[in-house]
Amino acid sequence: MEYQRIEMQEKLLFALMGKGYTSGKLGRDQKMEDQDTIDSPNVMLTVALYSSIWCTLYFTLCLVNYKRSYEWNVRLVTALHALTVTGLGLWCAFVQGPWPFTDAGGRSTPLQQQTICLCLGYFLFDMSWCLYYQTEGPPMLVHHILSIAGLSVCAITHWYGTELIACIVGSEASNPLLQLRWFLKETGKYDTVFGEIVDAAFMLLFGGLRIGVGTNLLYSYFNQDTDWLGRIGGFALYALSWMFMVNIITYAIKKYTKKLKKWKASSSDKKSELKDKNITDKSEVIVTKDNNHNVRARKVLQNGFITSKNIQNKIGSTMEQLATDDVIEFSVSRTDVITS
Repeated sequence: MEYQRIEMQEKLLFALMGKGYTSGKLGRDQKMEDQDTIDSPNVMLTVALYSSIWCTLYFTLCLVNYKRSYEWNVRLVTALHALTVTGLGLWCAFVQGPWPFTDAGGRSTPLQQQTICLCLGYFLFDMSWCLYYQTEGPPMLVHHILSIAGLSVCAITHWYGTELIACIVGSEASNPLLQLRWFLKETGKYDTVFGEIVDAAFMLLFGGLRIGVGTNLLYSYFNQDTDWLGRIGGFALYALSWMFMVNIITYAIKKYTKKLKKWKASSSDKKSELKDKNITDKSEVIVTKDNNHNVRARKVLQNGFITSKNIQNKIGSTMEQLATDDVIEFSVSRTDVITS
């Protein structure tokens, strides 16, 4: 395996110099041709083709969906890219293989190679867009630079495909939810039940894949017979995931703390209203008239009586309507009247 690591480093050096490298060894249980040459010009052409496809899709959306902003359309492209590479990555890992938790560090399969080139073409397009419109901060630019560097090494060397595909799935699976969250904000539908579901689903999926599964993957990768270059790349992406995760945790604490305080305040107001209502329900007004047809009214409370004048001010025209009855009892807070 030590020879394979030296061989891969030499391959990378020769590829960057634009020269072919020939090998006659086997790479991690995979047979290679005696004349195995990395054709970096073909890789570059493939990446350029995929990048032009993403650009064409973006400009088409801008023409068709001209009422929306440029950022709206580029986020549609981002969501489509995330769905595409996640689907291809899941097929590579679960159907075609190899399995990244046990067989990482080997040569890329043809499907892995195409998925990597497709992803690299997108990141080159998106990096150019971000630099032109200056919409992203340093963390996202660092993320793009690391992604482009890692994808370029894998695309040129035809190596590390298994572990990189696992990283792509973990990174892009939660991206459609992130874009949907932004679309909901733009359309004024974020502060809804559906917006809350999307927000919670994104945070859980991001943390579960990047931190939960990512930690397990990094641990297993270091326990496999992998080289230093792959380990550095894996650790860099893992550290970047933690940086994003800290931001998400901070946001979640602020958001749900604010909601909790608001809920407690609302609950306290409801209890106060209910208490006042119970006090009112316990009081009743007794209205009588004597032989001279003089109306008398009193409101019975826990602590005494209120004069007839105060009662009349509170029940208004109801007193006039009830003056013809002999004895009437009713609750101030209800609509029903009982006569006797």
